[in-house]
Amino acid sequence: MKLTKYIVCCIGLSLFVSSLVEAQKFYTNTDAGFFGGTSYYLGDINPRKHFYAPDLSFGALLKHNFTEHHCLRANIFYGKLKGDDSDFDNDFQQNRGASFNTSLIDIQIGYEFNFLRYIVNRFQSGHTPYIFAGIGYSFIVSSTAEEAENHLTIPFGIGYKYRITPRIGVGCEWGLRKTFTDKLDGVLNPGPEGSYSRSHNNDWYSFAGIFVTFRIFEKNTSCPAYRQQLDYK
Repeated sequence: MKLTKYIVCCIGLSLFVSSLVEAQKFYTNTDAGFFGGTSYYLGDINPRKHFYAPDLSFGALLKHNFTEHHCLRANIFYGKLKGDDSDFDNDFQQNRGASFNTSLIDIQIGYEFNFLRYIVNRFQSGHTPYIFAGIGYSFIVSSTAEEAENHLTIPFGIGYKYRITPRIGVGCEWGLRKTFTDKLDGVLNPGPEGSYSRSHNNDWYSFAGIFVTFRIFEKNTSCPAYRQQLDYK
């Protein structure tokens, strides 16, 4: 436990120091872009198979780069989710015969961390893997599951982005959404009728795809102390 706390403190301190160093002189940058890919569902009908029954998804995203490592992001995605017990071989699901088809709008705001130095308008910072996490909300557009309702989500995932021109970047990402509802698929628990099971009690869904971003705003920022030091020299 002490070792874990030590590691967490070291990582936090490293991120803080890197932010202070980079904040001395930096071109803050805002990117807007489009996303296209696939969406799929995990839950009572499909407890563990990733990319099961994928469907078309698309959306828009906005990213504001505070430094070469730290980014505030927001996005709005549209996707479709579906599941059918008949796709699985076990006797319980074959007898239950549950199925659903849902379309939703996914809204997210969160934080993105670049492992390498990256900014879309700098030639020396052309590519990086990244991770992201945040908080989101899902609006149900239509569903064959009568119990489906709007719900809070915790999105997180990984990605990779590459600058192809000073103003244009491309990338790909895969993210999961942890929901706080077990009603997305209309199946309230995965156990036999009359019993209750805590396993897979809340449904999940995912977006995976590619995106293109365009620089729409840039501002040269520097701290006063750093600027005075340059003037003195």
